[in-house]
Order: sequence, then structure tokens, then C-alpha cells
Amino acid sequence: MKYVDVKENLNSIISMVENAEEYVVLVSPYSNLEGWDKFKNAINKATKSGVKVDYYVRVGDGYTGIEGIDVNLFEVPELHAKMFYSEKDALISSGNLANNPDINWVCILQTEQEKNELREFFNNHIKPVASKYEG
Repeated sequence: MKYVDVKENLNSIISMVENAEEYVVLVSPYSNLEGWDKFKNAINKATKSGVKVDYYVRVGDGYTGIEGIDVNLFEVPELHAKMFYSEKDALISSGNLANNPDINWVCILQTEQEKNELREFFNNHIKPVASKYEG
């Protein structure tokens, strides 16, 4: 596991989306994507190229600024985890997906074991209680 420089936190998440070829999973209880066009554009470009993008937010809370992005949106009760992964890369974070200068950490999971443990956590604890957003 490797910590990302605080100044590169947001860019590391964008790079993960841009490098994906099959799928992206974004888990962030609260989101504020207003003004974060670089991230939104990366998501839309990925989906246009055939990448499946699933976005998980906390029920009733995670929708600010998500208009105009092409994702499968899911709601999860009591969600607090923040994780972002694709078939290639995986990151965990203390921060929600928000375009702001808050001081948070982002860690890149480097080994296949770390990535698989993250996916296993998601599949065992988040995905089973998620429901498709019908907003």
C-alpha cells in the first residue's frame, strides 16, 4: 500500500477511471461533483468506451453534482466506506468524492492480495445491501 501525495489525491482517482478498460466501482457515501468537470468527463469518456461504471452512495445523501454523468447509481444504507477500484487499480480514502481542498489521505493498493481483499469486502458487505437508485 502506498500513500498518495495530498496534492494528487483527486488526480489519482481520475487516473484510475481513465486507465480502466472493463469496469469501475466508486463507493463514496457523500459526493459533491459540482465543478469537477475533469472527473465527470473521465467517467463519461470511460462509459462511452464500454467501461461499466457503478457508483454507490449513502441512501438520501450522495447525489450533489452527479447530474450529467453516465453511471449505474446505487444507494447503500449506513454507508461510510470510501473505495474506488477497477479491474487494474484500487484505492481507499478517508475522503468522499468531492471537488474540494480538504485534507484527506488516499492509498493505492499495490498487491493483488490487497486488491482482492478490497473487492471481497465490497462484495460481502456493500453490494448485498445496495439497491438501484430510482430517483
